[in-house]
Amino acid sequence: MRYISLREAEPGMVLANGIYDSLGRTLIGSNCELTVNYIQRLQEYGFDGVYIEDALSEGINIETVITPQVRMEGQRHIRECNIDGCLSVARRMVEEITSKGVISLDLTDLRSYDDYTYAHSVNVAVYCGVIGMGLGMNERKIGYLVMAGLLHDLGKLQIPADILNKPGRLTQEEYMIMKSHARLSYEIIKERWDISSYVKSAVLHHHENVDGSGYPYGIDGTQQTIFTKILHVADVFDALTAKRPYKEAYTPFEATEYLMGGCGIMFDKKIVQTLLTYVPLYQKGTKVTLSDGREGIIYENFGIHNLRPVVRLMNGDMLDLAEEQYFHITLASQRELELSAEEAERGRSEMIKPLQRYRIMIVDDMKTNLQMLRGILEPLYEVILIKSGQQALMYLKKNPYPDLVIMDIDMPEMDGIEATRRIQELTEKTVPVLFVTALCDRETVLVCRELDAAGYIVRPYKPVYVKAEIKRILTGRSEIE
Repeated sequence: MRYISLREAEPGMVLANGIYDSLGRTLIGSNCELTVNYIQRLQEYGFDGVYIEDALSEGINIETVITPQVRMEGQRHIRECNIDGCLSVARRMVEEITSKGVISLDLTDLRSYDDYTYAHSVNVAVYCGVIGMGLGMNERKIGYLVMAGLLHDLGKLQIPADILNKPGRLTQEEYMIMKSHARLSYEIIKERWDISSYVKSAVLHHHENVDGSGYPYGIDGTQQTIFTKILHVADVFDALTAKRPYKEAYTPFEATEYLMGGCGIMFDKKIVQTLLTYVPLYQKGTKVTLSDGREGIIYENFGIHNLRPVVRLMNGDMLDLAEEQYFHITLASQRELELSAEEAERGRSEMIKPLQRYRIMIVDDMKTNLQMLRGILEPLYEVILIKSGQQALMYLKKNPYPDLVIMDIDMPEMDGIEATRRIQELTEKTVPVLFVTALCDRETVLVCRELDAAGYIVRPYKPVYVKAEIKRILTGRSEIE
């Protein structure tokens, strides 16, 4: 069997493996012949390639680390955010991984754009399990790793799809929202007594770097568990080797170069070395171009052939690049980037540049209202929750002023109107106030104008409108610009 890009697929080719969606439904069964319609439908689903059987690939056998049934079941449970289902699948994955003995992670995962999050989580779980086995961990600890891999991106289910699948660099605001997924994933599982604290910690910290430059808390390697470090390496490796709407897939060789270059900065060196023991730089059955212009597919890649594989040329001849007579021949990269490395890095630098964190004070006597607004505004803003006008005044006397006050008008003892007058006197009207009210009558509007309020929003409000008003007040720009 061998892997081909859909661009190379032709009617009549025979599929070596079945193709499934994230719900486990068979799109095309194994041993089926491709048709024009099948190829078109796979392209529409966002698949990048398929495995086929033909004369050129005869004798190339690629064994999956986990069965397709377990893989599809895992993806389904992740899609449904079914924690109990993930626990069950994790146990079966551990059994399958540890029963394999010698593992080579040769198989390219076939996934569509829409299924990326679910397929990615299962892949990461497999990589975590294999790394744990390579480090000599027992089944219980490997189980922690597999479980962390399955659960680490559950928070992405709460991220808007237009951000997850944006075909381009994220804005700073979008990047801040994306970064919240680690914390959101942790929030989903933190109350589960049947999930180990090792798993919860790994999920929360899986984007922390060993030099302390990661997120969400910037902890360094001395504060991270081995499970966190393993999950970080597995997560980045699979993300690099996946094709996304905004980037081409890295080859395993390019991804390993990235990991090795990040040792001691982003990644733990021992864990990267362990992963590289099981990840061939050139996967069996993949098409390659030699430096002399000839093309072929990888036939053998084990041991010494990891760096210098055996290649079967398109005419059927075998070429062992580990033999001295062929030392002058190298493998050329198949990936062509649309942007230069310098342009890509400039775009990435702009995205990850620290976003100005405006501080917003929310004053409301109703806890549910406070929590609702906090849910809408985090993680874009630093939110301060205050339950009364009097508490707001006390806070302002002892702390730096916020950039905006969101004030509920209808509060007992001291209503929002009186509280705003005192706040304006204290701050000399340097802090804008956005009123929240359940009424939209003439009297309310006149009071807002009298106090020179920055604006007012009426309950029940929509999150999009709230964010747009706040952005307008703080930056002078509308949300649609």
